[in-house]
Amino acid sequence: MFIGLLPFILNNGFNVELSQSPLFYCKFRYYAYQVCALISMTCICLATIDQYFATCSHQRWQQWCNIKLARHLVTIFVFIWFVHNIPYLIYYDYVVSTVTGKTTCVITSKIFQQYATYGVILILGKLLPICIAFFFGFLTYRNVQEISYRTLPFVRRELDKQLTVMVLVVVVFAFFTVMPYAFVYMLLQMPSFTTDPFTAAQLQFASTLTLAILYMYFAVSVT
Repeated sequence: MFIGLLPFILNNGFNVELSQSPLFYCKFRYYAYQVCALISMTCICLATIDQYFATCSHQRWQQWCNIKLARHLVTIFVFIWFVHNIPYLIYYDYVVSTVTGKTTCVITSKIFQQYATYGVILILGKLLPICIAFFFGFLTYRNVQEISYRTLPFVRRELDKQLTVMVLVVVVFAFFTVMPYAFVYMLLQMPSFTTDPFTAAQLQFASTLTLAILYMYFAVSVT
């Protein structure tokens, strides 16, 4: 929130540019943001999958729901995302625009730019985790509907239902806060929508608005 939202507020709300900041900040800001964003989306996927296993009727699947495995998976994915996003530290740099003369922090590699745009931001950071969370959320909801017919203690059944509701609420909230920005971001990558100045301005406004909504997900997921 601090790394991503504060510069967003300063730039869009107070027109304060951070282009004079040290190069380390330029590189580390986007690196840290992507690492934290991917970890957050991974955790919601793991939570949904864990709840699915917890509500399964087969004892074999329920064994996959344990705190030790959860800690190991979280540690592994945290390590993966820390290593995976190292190119952000390498390819981000300050570049002076030949049109406006402003200095901006951008990716200097076209290949990594394409991967960051479609591979990281759209697929790994938005579409894939939302699809996984919705898929296992649906399976979990179906399992909960069958809990009433199982010979389980009343407290256990109610606890499973409450935890499932909590997880599904987060999944639904993530969908409505993450997907609007993903949709607008995809439109911004299409030249047919950005050639017209009026349409481009509308999309830029929509991008700013949906990005602010996107930060609501991270605020809620932290709490």
